[in-house]
Order: sequence, then structure tokens, then C-alpha cells
Amino acid sequence: MSTSAVEQDTTGGTAPTPSRGRRWPRRLLVSVLVLLVLLTGLLLGGGGWYFAGEIDASALTVEPTHPETVLTAARVGDGDITLAVDDAASWRDELGSTGVFGVFAGDSYGQVFGTSSGPGAEITRQFRMLEGTRPQDTESVGWTRNAFPDPEAALGRRTREISYPSDLGDAPAWFVPGRSSTWAVLVHGKGESRVEMLRLMRSTVGAGLPSMAITYRNDVGAPQEPSHRYQYGRTEWRDLAKAVDYATGHGADRVVLVGASMGGGIIASYLQHTPSHPRVAGLVLDAPMLDLGETVSYGASQRPLPLFGHVPGALTWTAKRLATLRYGLDWSAVNYADDSEWLDVPTLVLHGTEDTTVPIALSRQLAADHRDLVRLDTVEGAHHVAAWNADPRGYEGRVRGFIRRL
Repeated sequence: MSTSAVEQDTTGGTAPTPSRGRRWPRRLLVSVLVLLVLLTGLLLGGGGWYFAGEIDASALTVEPTHPETVLTAARVGDGDITLAVDDAASWRDELGSTGVFGVFAGDSYGQVFGTSSGPGAEITRQFRMLEGTRPQDTESVGWTRNAFPDPEAALGRRTREISYPSDLGDAPAWFVPGRSSTWAVLVHGKGESRVEMLRLMRSTVGAGLPSMAITYRNDVGAPQEPSHRYQYGRTEWRDLAKAVDYATGHGADRVVLVGASMGGGIIASYLQHTPSHPRVAGLVLDAPMLDLGETVSYGASQRPLPLFGHVPGALTWTAKRLATLRYGLDWSAVNYADDSEWLDVPTLVLHGTEDTTVPIALSRQLAADHRDLVRLDTVEGAHHVAAWNADPRGYEGRVRGFIRRL
């Protein structure tokens, strides 16, 4: 039996066909939903493409180190300096924090220390010159966590310039002799230089360890990798392996590996790629970047974005997938946190509670996964790789004490 304008109901009557007037709200709803899906796709696609480019520019592209921020020395006295911070709002918390930091201009280098004072647009800190002449009033100065300009200022002794043979060519390093047969090999973080490791080197040299602060591929003065991109340990571990070979070939019975930020990831990759490493006595890691993907997501979660408040998780996820397609970035290969079987030696981890670059959760996860091996020391109020700056004496005491127990 055929049906046309009417249909038979179960009682033998007829049911009216739905009118066109009743259909339009449903069609409108479907159209709106389709439009929203298309707009979301465009947002994720276009925004993801943009932020994938940001990942390349900020995390992968090799850049020489720069001062972290540039300020104006409003007034310079005999024992203090007043810095104008109007254009450095993002650094205001660190600029105003208690601790020791570097200030430099031209050939001059000094330290600010103590607690800041002054109105919101200016801070006044205690100040001492280390090298050169005192900055002039209104002169532009650089602010840095690297509180020392060179090894002699940091260590109070001469340092030898050496080189070790890497796969890509000779790489320079600083070397300070010591009385111990255990050497320290120090690995700086992304975009930094050996200068970053001088704060930690004070502890290793003070503990009597011959200490070697290395450069690695893509550093200024070191061999350049063809990709011209940071690899977060995927290739840099080979340079660390050659540095360890140099140390053990020049009298080291054992080594302590010391890394800051990405340097911690390079150490993790080295241990991952060399399962048998009996000469490694222990690790000292400062704010180690053990998962680039989580670090990128952490940074995105703090980045303001109009309408959304911050970068949505879905947009970050899309940007990371597009970064894989565009730049060949293997996120699992630079994640040393989820599977940390590479860690099998005593380890000291130091991490500031106000680190907005590398999530402290990564260090807490490492400590929780290796309760028998890892000692985690959190430093209240310290920013990224600034635990020494917040408490130099306490920091150096903890590192020396750990090394002595090894």
C-alpha cells in the first residue's frame, strides 16, 4: 500500500505530514552547528599553523644568547642602583625578587643583590661592580640571571680553555683542575652559553672536582648542525658522550653530570642512549626540561589570548601536530619524563616554585618515580634556573653536600 500526503496510523486513522513551518527551526539549528564546526576548523587550522610557527621560532630555531631584558639605569650610586622597569612588566616579579643577579653595560659588569625597594615603575637594589666602570645615569643596561661575566670572576681562579672532539668537529670547553678523580661535566640550557654554568661550577670546583663546562652543537664557536635547530637531546647527547670520553681519557675515574634546563634533557638522552654507563656517579639537574611537549603546553597555558583568556588546549594540540608535519618534530623522542628508566644513579634536582618556563611538575614526577634515587629541593619564589640567584649560599651548600655523599 502506498502513502503520499498521509500515513496510516495504528488505529486506522491518518497522521498529518509535518508542515514546512515546523521544519525550519531544526534546519536553522543544523546550519548553525555546521557553521560553528567550520569556524572551529578554521580557527584551529589557522591558529594552529600560526602557533606551530611560534614553536619553531621560540623553541627550535637556533639563536645566540641575548640579555633577558634591557632596562634603564635611572640612578647609579656608590652602593646601589635604581632601575626603571616601565617596559619590563613581564619581568617585574623577578626584578623585584630577593637575590643576586647580573647587570651589565658595554665592558662593565656588576651584581645587584639584597631586596628591592621603590615605587612600581622603579626598583632600587644594592649594587657592586665586578668588572669595568660603573654605568652612567640613564644608560641602558642588561639584566641577567648569569651573575658572573666570566670564570675568573665566578671562581676566583684562572680557567683553561680546552676543546674536545665531537662528531661534527672540535667543541670548546672551560676546564678547572681539581684534586678528585671524579670530574664534573656541565651542560648549559637552550640558547645559553657556558656562562650559565658558572653558578653551578662554583659548587663543583668548591667540592674539589675537576670541572668541565662544555659547549655543544649550534653554540657560538662550536660546530653547527645542518638542521640549524635545537634537538633537545636527540642529537646533542652525542656531544656529551664525546665530552665524557674526553674526561675519562684524561684521568677521570667517574663523572658527575650537571645540567640546567635543556641541559638536563641532553643528559637524560645521553643516559637513554648509553644503557651501560658505569662511570656516571650521579646527576645534578637545575630545572631540567625533561619533556618539550609538556613545556610547550605549559607556556601556552600562560599566554594571553583575546576572547579565550589563554591559548586553548585544543589549539595547542593542533599546533604541536602541525609542528610535527612542518618541522619533523617527534614529541615522544624529546619526552624523557614518562619513561625514565634511564635514571639509575643518585640525582639532586633543584627547581624554583615560580618557574614559568619548565613546569616544576616534571621534576616532581621524576622524584616520585625514583624515590630511592632522586632528592628534589624546591626553592620558594625562584624563577627558571634562578634557584642559585634566590639563595646562593644555601644552593651551593646543597650541591656540595650531595657531591660529598657520592
